Amino acid sequence: MIKGHYAPFIHTVKNAPFIYFNVLIALVPCVVMSVVYYGLRALILLLLSQGLFFFFDIIFSRLLRPKTVNRDYVDLSSIVSGTIFALLLPPGTSIDVVIIGVLFGSLVVKQIFGGVGSNLFNPAVAARLFIQILFPYRLMAFSDPMTDFLKLDTLIDFSNKTLRPGNPENIYASEVLAGNYATFIGIGSSIMIMIGISYLLIKRIVRGYAFFGYMAGIIMVYPFLHLMEFFTKDGIKSFVIFILTSGVLFIAIFALGDFTTMPMNPLMRMFVSFICATLTLVIYDKVDQITGLLTPVLFINMVTPAIDYYTSTLTHKEIVNKKAGDAS
Repeated sequence: MIKGHYAPFIHTVKNAPFIYFNVLIALVPCVVMSVVYYGLRALILLLLSQGLFFFFDIIFSRLLRPKTVNRDYVDLSSIVSGTIFALLLPPGTSIDVVIIGVLFGSLVVKQIFGGVGSNLFNPAVAARLFIQILFPYRLMAFSDPMTDFLKLDTLIDFSNKTLRPGNPENIYASEVLAGNYATFIGIGSSIMIMIGISYLLIKRIVRGYAFFGYMAGIIMVYPFLHLMEFFTKDGIKSFVIFILTSGVLFIAIFALGDFTTMPMNPLMRMFVSFICATLTLVIYDKVDQITGLLTPVLFINMVTPAIDYYTSTLTHKEIVNKKAGDAS
């Protein structure tokens, strides 16, 4: 008899609530900085996204799987997804866009596939790319940090936006590190992101294979794609600014660090993250920033089941062959 399983899985000996609780802790620096820079509207977007993800997951899981859902289980993955989704939004995003994105992420991406631990795609990433495709001109409401702390009218503004992100190449290095320029509410401050990365690596919540594979891809492939201008003073400066401001640090840990949607095999996790970085660099200048960052992640998520199938099959064959050799 062959046992059936949902796939992919959460591939770790740590239980899911423990993992997601620590990921939430790692996200706290980005959350705090987003509220400091963009005020009450950032806080409302975060709380709304977290609350809706949690609420929709509870409702849809009980509607779709009433006999199998654990009603005592607190799904912290919903809070994590809601937080990551919100941090990838411009500060002037309206609440109707948030509702549509979270609804798609919870129902279509997560619950239809079987709920936490069974989703094929990262819910936050898929939801954010979904609304980017649907509402590209309503997701361009950028503003300078630490201005209009009490501004709330953007939360119910249903018009198209034309406000572009700031240019970090024209500001001081300290401001670049702190994220003091117009960008998405939670991915501008590389210092805050690196604090979260350090926490997850030191606590061994993530092993770092995906993170180091992705960053190795960025560091190794970027010079080849910008060969003519890279080995100049301005070229190296642009490269450093790209790493600190493009969002690749955030994606490397909070999107590719997901146990559910990445390969089981550590080396394969590192390899596909390298491929993800390469794809990101190839398309980044040809599309908008969010599409360039998130599309490669979803592609890697899509091929992960096939990778897991073939790598686990090879591992099983090695075990069988070893046992056969020992018996002989």
